[in-house]
Amino acid sequence: YQRRVHGDYNKMQPKEKEKVIDKLAQKLGDKLLKGTDTVTFETLSKNKLIGLYFCAGWCPPCVTFTPLLADFHSDVNEKEQLMEIVFVSFDKSKEEYEEFRKKMPWVALPYNDPKKEALVKENNIIGIPHLVVLRPDGRVVVPNGRADVQKKKLQAFEEWMTKAQEHHFMPLSI
Repeated sequence: YQRRVHGDYNKMQPKEKEKVIDKLAQKLGDKLLKGTDTVTFETLSKNKLIGLYFCAGWCPPCVTFTPLLADFHSDVNEKEQLMEIVFVSFDKSKEEYEEFRKKMPWVALPYNDPKKEALVKENNIIGIPHLVVLRPDGRVVVPNGRADVQKKKLQAFEEWMTKAQEHHFMPLSI
């Protein structure tokens, strides 16, 4: 199912934004973890882009890519918070999840959160690591941004922002 994107999310009226944000919040939950703190979805929704990072500490490509993504995240957000990433874990134990999460400067879906299965299905995740880039309204900008981060570094973010602002037919992730 595809639907035309009408207008820029950032130009929406507050009530329109609220409805859109509520839909994405239902998919991710209203409580996410950052370090030892719990943050609300509202904090996440203030970003220009949101990345869903599907990975696990037992996966060698994930262990290799995570520091690259952390550097990318830091560079993108150097002057102001523009993009947040949500860790969606494929770890086999809570201990493994907690240990791997310590290496990430972004938010995480709680371990074994039931919302994970729907996110995996909706985003066609068949392998990890996998980075899905979304607009704050939940529309997919890039279905797999991992190669972009590896090859283009900061230029990837600029390209994603351009795509996010264009009026394309984009599949809904929500």
